[in-house]
This record gives sequence, C-alpha cells and structure tokens, in this order.
Amino acid sequence: MTSSTTTSGISRRRVVHGGVGLTAAAGLGPLGLAACSNEGRGGAELGDNADVTRPDHLPFEGVTLDLEGDDEAGISGAMLDYPADPESVVDGPPGDGEDVGFFVMTNTPAPPGRSSNVFWQELEDRLGASTAISVVPTGDFADRFTTTVAGDRLPDVFSFFPGDVPGLPSMLSERAADLTDLLSGGAVAEYPFLANVPPRCWDSSIYGGRIYSVPIPRGIVQSTVLYARQDLVKGEGLEVDVTSLEDFHESCRELTGGNRWALPLVPTGFLRQMFEIPNVWSGDADALVSAFEHERQEDALEAGRKLVEDGLVHPDAFTANIPQRKTWVVGGTCALFWGTLSGWPDFGNFPLPDGFRLRVLRPPLAEGGGAAPVHMGAATHSITSISKKSEDRAAALLEVLNYFAAPFGSAEYLFNSYGLEGVHHELDGTNPILTEKGRRELQLGQKYIAQGPWVHFNPSDSEVTQAMYDVTQELAPTITHNPVEGLYSETQSRKGKQIGTALADLETDILQGREPVSSWADGVATWKKGGGDAMRDEYQQALAEKADG
Repeated sequence: MTSSTTTSGISRRRVVHGGVGLTAAAGLGPLGLAACSNEGRGGAELGDNADVTRPDHLPFEGVTLDLEGDDEAGISGAMLDYPADPESVVDGPPGDGEDVGFFVMTNTPAPPGRSSNVFWQELEDRLGASTAISVVPTGDFADRFTTTVAGDRLPDVFSFFPGDVPGLPSMLSERAADLTDLLSGGAVAEYPFLANVPPRCWDSSIYGGRIYSVPIPRGIVQSTVLYARQDLVKGEGLEVDVTSLEDFHESCRELTGGNRWALPLVPTGFLRQMFEIPNVWSGDADALVSAFEHERQEDALEAGRKLVEDGLVHPDAFTANIPQRKTWVVGGTCALFWGTLSGWPDFGNFPLPDGFRLRVLRPPLAEGGGAAPVHMGAATHSITSISKKSEDRAAALLEVLNYFAAPFGSAEYLFNSYGLEGVHHELDGTNPILTEKGRRELQLGQKYIAQGPWVHFNPSDSEVTQAMYDVTQELAPTITHNPVEGLYSETQSRKGKQIGTALADLETDILQGREPVSSWADGVATWKKGGGDAMRDEYQQALAEKADG
C-alpha cells in the first residue's frame, strides 16, 4: 500500500478538499449521540479520591520512537518501521499457571474457537495457562455485561466501558478486586508496563478512594473524525468539498447514485463540530453547561435530517453494526464514514481493494470561513478489572495484564498484535504483514485487556504512518476538551445512560423525520429534569474541589 500526504488548505484543484493531510486505512469507532459522548468514561470523585496515591508513571525507555508524541497530553508518537530483532521484555510466563477467564469487547468479526485457532493456542503456551475468552461485539456489550454482572458470572478478568455501568462505584466495590496496595505509588513498578500508562488515564480507575482497574489509554486517537474514500472519489473524477456545510452536502449528493451512498451513517459529531457545539460540556465550576443545550444543536440536527431526507445516507444506516459499515466502505457502497482515529488499524482485518486510500476531512465552520475545532477523545477507552472472587490471585493476574500491556517494539507486542511469523504474518523487511489466517485468528480483543500508550504504525506503508502522525499533530493545537473528563457524577453513573439513551432515541427520530427538529428542546428539558441538572451540579462541585487542589 502506498500513500501520499497533502496540506490542509482548501483548494478546488484538489480531489479531496479541506482534508487534514491524511491518506490511510482507517476504521469505524463509536457511533451516534450516546456513544460519541465522553460522559461517564471518566471516574474520579475528588472528594473521596484526593488522597489516593496514583500509580507512579515510569515511561518505557527500551524503544525510541521515530516520531515523538506526548503521552501525558494524549498525543501519540509513531514508528515508521518495526524494530529489527525485537527483544523480549517479559521473563517467562506471567501469572500463577492457573486457568484464566476473560470477558472482553471487540469491534472486529469473531475469531475461530480455541481448538481451531493457532494464535489462541500459542497465547496459552506463552501465558503458561489455559484460558476461556468471551469476546463480545461492542454493539452487544453493554447488555451482555449487565446480564453477566447480574448473574454473578464475571470471570477472572473483565473489561468494560465505565459509562455503561449504573452505580459503578458500588458495582466495583462488590465485584472487583481492590488493587490499591498493588498499584499505588511505587508499588506499580512490579508491573512496569502498567506503570507505562499515562497518569491522566488512571482517573478512570479510581472510585471511593480505591484503585479497582487498569485503564486502556487513548487520548487524541479516540477523537472521532470523518474520512473520505479518496481512491474511489478520485477514480471517478469527483471531489469532497468541506469549505462549508452547503458545499459538504452538495458533495454528498455527487457521491450518491446507483448502488452507492455518500454516508454509512449520519455523522452527527462532524455536523456538531461545524456549528462549534462544545465537547460534551463547557464552562467551569461557576457555570457549567451541557452541549445538549447549545443554541445550534437544532441546526446540526436539521443538517443531519436533510442528509437522510435527500437519500445521501445508506438506507440501513440506523440498524447496521460497525463491521457492516466498514464492509460498505471497503466494498465502495459508501464513500465517507465517521470513526475514531484509533480505528485505522482495524481495517487491516478486511480484504482491501488495490489502491484503497482514505483521507481525514477537517470539519469546516458551517457558514464557511475556516476550519472548526475537533473534539478531543477521552484519555481512556475502557478499563479492566479483576474479579473479587479472584482477589487472592490479583497479583498474579496483574502480571497477566502487564504482559498484554507490553510496549510497542517488544517481542511480546509483536506477538500480541501480529501473531507468529510464517503463520499469522510475513516480514516485509522488519515489518509484520498480516496473513489471511492472522486477520481471522488474532481478534481476541487483547488490546482491550491491557495496552500501553498508543503508537501510530502501519506495517504496510511508512507514508501512511507518517500521515497518521501528521493528522494528530495538526489537530492537536486547536482540539477542544471535555472539562469534566475524569470527574465522577453519581447521577451520571446511576441515571446517565437511561436519560442519555432517551435523548439519543429522540435524535434518531428527528434524523429519520419521525419527529420535528423543534422537539429537541423538549427532549433536553426532560433530560435536565431527569438528571442532567443534577449531573451539572455534581460536576461543578468536583471542578471546584479540583481547583482547590
């Protein structure tokens, strides 16, 4: 795969206008209003947690990246080629040799079972233990997790989204092992690759003054952006113009026809950024305001409704899952898609057509006149806990998590991400290129069990890696943050998902024309009365406590 990068200036001579200088393989991420919200993904209630000693940050220094990032700020670095002869950083099998059960999410097709999965079998050999791994698609994950908790069937190690769990602190104190003594301060040095996790990520793992989990770090790569299928667009002599909302809509019209639609879903986040709607919340401890209340929400919803009304969105957009939408993009059924930056590597799990190229489109101000800021993704993607039933094995199970968090450039990272040479990947120079068997077998959700800081890397083309890095560098200076990320609201934990889902359902009804755009105001009023105002008050208090130190 080859790639070329361009600047982000706007010129009608270009095939794809207003891009951020990216041409890369990419994947889809969280979709829709509820899933794109960062609410509930953080976790520290400062009143209880102010005295907690966070794990020391001990960055891994064994591999020097070609392109430096800033892990503490959530800005990822990059490696153009995988190191030759990577060294092992783990001395022998981790853990205690006993069976280990996992419950983990995935955004990729289900892998073959253990008996027919060479990677799974080799993983067990390296862990020195038998495993039971329950891999659950993200679309079904919240319901499956809830029923698993209710049935008291959580295995030794379980990963989840904090925002999916009502009353999260209570659930953790009842069902998760207390890891505080094993991880706080210098104790984390026993698990050096967990100590490599950026400090700001740990807020999502601390509740009631105790550390209950290990965070999966992300940051800017969890930001969600709009991609164009550049090779398809260029091949037909078309263009995607994002100088304004009007130009974008017209481009979508030109990309739609026959058995192709411009969009696999309504890119509500892209539209909201066009109208400068804040990243979940705005303001401070004295005056915090939900983005739901922003005066231009109805304008963004009207723009999305019109995309649907004009037939520019795939007719199955509201019922399809993430893998299906990816398939539409790979097959050319859709030319654009809305997804996280961290989703790029997942496209390697699909059979890509020759010349497949994607490019990030920077959101314009709706009325034109420049680019709009992009919302910063949450520092943490998800968290991983150890079952309270396995608390007596917590130290050994943390060794297993430490193994999965092995840093980029190590032999362990190479195996966990690319499997066995000659079976799951072939080397192109020093770079591992997945085989078809590798694409099928490696999807055990291991990157959601534990992971170190994100590193941009595309083994097929270093120019793509450079482009991935460049886009984050270009977005970083103007990116907008969610001011309450990492703070805890009891109301959000108990009621946030319920009232957020109701508002998301209303959004869907508006986009599909079943409700007028004007109904949004009443929906937000109901959300506020149902808990939104209480959430605001709790977050304001947490912000005030944070400011007081």
